[in-house]
Amino acid sequence: MATKTDAYRGIVEAFLHRAGIEEPPVSMEAAARHLGVPIRLVRLPAFFKGALVSEEGLPIIMLNVASGYVEQRDALAHLLAHVLLVLDDPSSSYPRDTGDHIEADELATELVLPTQIVIQQAQLWFNDYRYLARLFGVDEQKMIVRMRDLGIALGPQAGIWDY
Repeated sequence: MATKTDAYRGIVEAFLHRAGIEEPPVSMEAAARHLGVPIRLVRLPAFFKGALVSEEGLPIIMLNVASGYVEQRDALAHLLAHVLLVLDDPSSSYPRDTGDHIEADELATELVLPTQIVIQQAQLWFNDYRYLARLFGVDEQKMIVRMRDLGIALGPQAGIWDY
């Protein structure tokens, strides 16, 4: 039986294929361009990393110019995930009328660390989570967690590998 995680994986795999994105790191800016979603850097309160707004019925992403690169990238992935969820659901419309961000968070993780690309790169680089973290533009802890979630790395320091 397919799970929501499998569905998110499928959404992202199909999208990355259409966008021609096959190598890490996944450029969130290129993903936004492919979707035709403009990104505007604006000054927002510190607690806002970004926002998805509607202009004439179309999505626009606003990112906080005061946030660091990693924060902007994570916010952009999350906001693009909201757009992809709308595009994937024919009964959904924009703006998406939900306060639930769990789906977008899960899909954003798949965007930043796509399953197939992570597995492929882990095999190429012998599960060197430190190198893979730099390659994908994430911190080491996030890479370890993703590798564990995918069943690639087992154990507390990702030291036991399983292909």
